[in-house]
Amino acid sequence: MNAPATILITPYLNARAFVHHGPPPGCRLRALAPREAGPAILRGEALAGLVPVGGLAELGTRVELLGDYGISCPGPSQSVLFCSRRPFAALDATTTVRLSPDSMSSVRLLYLLLSYRGGELPRFVTGTGEVDGELVIGDAALRMAREARYPHVIDLAECWQRQHGLPMVFARWVIDRRATRAQRAQLAWWLRAYAARAPALLDRAAAEYHAAAGLPVSDARRYLDGIRTSLRAEDLAGQARYQAELARITLPPRLAPRAPAVRDLAGRRDR
Repeated sequence: MNAPATILITPYLNARAFVHHGPPPGCRLRALAPREAGPAILRGEALAGLVPVGGLAELGTRVELLGDYGISCPGPSQSVLFCSRRPFAALDATTTVRLSPDSMSSVRLLYLLLSYRGGELPRFVTGTGEVDGELVIGDAALRMAREARYPHVIDLAECWQRQHGLPMVFARWVIDRRATRAQRAQLAWWLRAYAARAPALLDRAAAEYHAAAGLPVSDARRYLDGIRTSLRAEDLAGQARYQAELARITLPPRLAPRAPAVRDLAGRRDR
């Protein structure tokens, strides 16, 4: 008997409705940090999943998009926040910024927004310790927004919208290019079925998972309403703009693309 194929979702409230939708027949759902989703598909550990738009270029021709589905924020994301002790405009080389270890699209979005200001950039760090600011994503960001631990909090999707007049697309559904035609058709059907059932599924997700995000049920539902999973033309334009902006800059080493070792169809290791 063949092992069930793995489909990757995020471990956050924004993807919990897929748990209630259930996996496609013969598949299982696995929650994985966004930064790890693409490499997991490349290593052959998953058939498909939600992967960061900020890392699509690194996946190259090994994956293909699964229709116009993903995670887009046409307004404030509420869950991609930069929190700091200084105003955003005052961050410079004397300041330190902690990056989320789970993020790729958001980390690179933060770098773009900082670069638009001109001048010196802060020093990027990970791990624990005192910092002047930190990028927080997912349920942790939803909780932090209610804690008022920092005097300055900005929503990165809202900043992107203000800068370019387009939604920020954080993730897209992709499938391993080695998938069979039947697997592609099955996953496409599954996503269409999710879109048709979305309102009821989001109700269930908000009711069951709101506490983990530190939100009342009503606030959790409003948060989910601010996320678009069936992408429109303006979302695709926003994604294209974001990818073009990334392509024109040189990322610092800490933010630069990683090159995970993957196996080709013959089992050899690519580099």
